[in-house]
Amino acid sequence: MGEKMKKIIFVCSVLSALLFVSGFSQNVFCQDNSQKLKDVLSKMEEADKNVKTFETDFSQEIFYSATSETQNIIGNLKYKKPDSIYIEQKTPQEQKIYIDGKKITVYTPENAQAIVDDWKNLLNGDFAPASIISFGGNWKDLSKNNVINYVGEDGESYIVEIYPSAKKDWTMQMSVSKISHYPYKAIITSAGLIIKVNLSNVKTNQNLKKDVFKFTPPDGVEVIKL
Repeated sequence: MGEKMKKIIFVCSVLSALLFVSGFSQNVFCQDNSQKLKDVLSKMEEADKNVKTFETDFSQEIFYSATSETQNIIGNLKYKKPDSIYIEQKTPQEQKIYIDGKKITVYTPENAQAIVDDWKNLLNGDFAPASIISFGGNWKDLSKNNVINYVGEDGESYIVEIYPSAKKDWTMQMSVSKISHYPYKAIITSAGLIIKVNLSNVKTNQNLKKDVFKFTPPDGVEVIKL
């Protein structure tokens, strides 16, 4: 599997888990008449109204069935409405990822290299869960092209499932906290891939400085624009 595809998988799975919070419930009620689903999404929407910034640690396990390879990733993610994101990946390789809603910059200190790409190129990529990522304005399209179901609940969370309505080539199950009404766990299943994402140490409405989300190339770093 190419490094670009691995990068897409990493960014998409983590961000889908986070950005499911913001705007998700605004336009999806038509997908499922379940009152329980409506109630859960309504609570998520209400909780999101009071959030301006969102910070979380994350862990991610990616299983590649073709090679039986498992990759473990840990890091920290900061999000500031409407579209500023900074991801610090700590393992297996240090990377710093900056997203401003228009472009994505992936800086790898070990390689002294930063790659800049159009954010839409990732959203339109081959890995289907990328299509659910939005910055507050695409949930109407989400509801048209995907099925959202209320699956059930356990002691701590409600479980919501989403998959494409045209072709069920990937599915994602989200665990939504009954207390905070934020998702904190996701399992994404696609052809040859199982991705498990866990969010922890969530903080909201922290004073995040603008500089955190801006990439300034250090001396000697090569910047490549795709």
